[in-house]
Amino acid sequence: MKHFLLAVFFVVAGCSETNLVPPGAGITPTHHADFRHDTLALTWQPGFCLPDKPGHSCTSDQPKTPLIGLHGLWASEPTSLEAQGVPVQKWWMQGCGLLDGGQEQTLSLRPETSAALSAVMPHFEHPLVTHEYTKHVQCFGYPADDFFVSAMTLRSRFEASAFGRYLANNVGYRVQRDELLAQFKHLSGVTAERGLQFQCSKRADGQAVLSQIWMTLDPQKLDSFPQSEAFMSSPFDQNSCPASFLVPSWSMVPDAIR
Repeated sequence: MKHFLLAVFFVVAGCSETNLVPPGAGITPTHHADFRHDTLALTWQPGFCLPDKPGHSCTSDQPKTPLIGLHGLWASEPTSLEAQGVPVQKWWMQGCGLLDGGQEQTLSLRPETSAALSAVMPHFEHPLVTHEYTKHVQCFGYPADDFFVSAMTLRSRFEASAFGRYLANNVGYRVQRDELLAQFKHLSGVTAERGLQFQCSKRADGQAVLSQIWMTLDPQKLDSFPQSEAFMSSPFDQNSCPASFLVPSWSMVPDAIR
């Protein structure tokens, strides 16, 4: 649990998490391990907190730093469900509810893990971490603390990477999607098709703003992330950003916090 202790120390001590790159991000499922890839879903917090649908609004206690947050780490559809003809869209919607009779387990985390997650996850009225555990974690047999610490480790590594720093340097600016992807390829060496994709939301004036960063990863190579070998080609085009969009600061999305 070395990387867990390091993560807790840096968060509780108030040190910059961008300096935290703990060793060991791999996590092994004990059930339903027959999936092909993981999706690491990171948030661009100002854009993610912009309410673009009913009930999607961050609460007033939302931390304003870091700008790059954690949404989740999602296993792709297990091949056992594919063999039953379950559409991937149904897996995206229901996740673990399709496995093990849909029985929910109670999420129990160490206080240190909860505090660390609170610092990097969006704050909603209904806790996002509970939703993530119920939909994306419980059916795979992951120890909850280990899973979320691993996800936070991946987030920290991305933030500290050359591309993570490049993205942060563009806060407040309009960017070209293709140029951003070219920079990602240049700085990371990743050539996997759709290995990185962007999600955008819209402000009231119709301006598209960055809200999420999705990466397709090899479950067997999470320890090497963000090196190029950890990435896989995504079988799905899930980019929702137009050719140009804003990388918003909090001041550019004033309705993001209610």
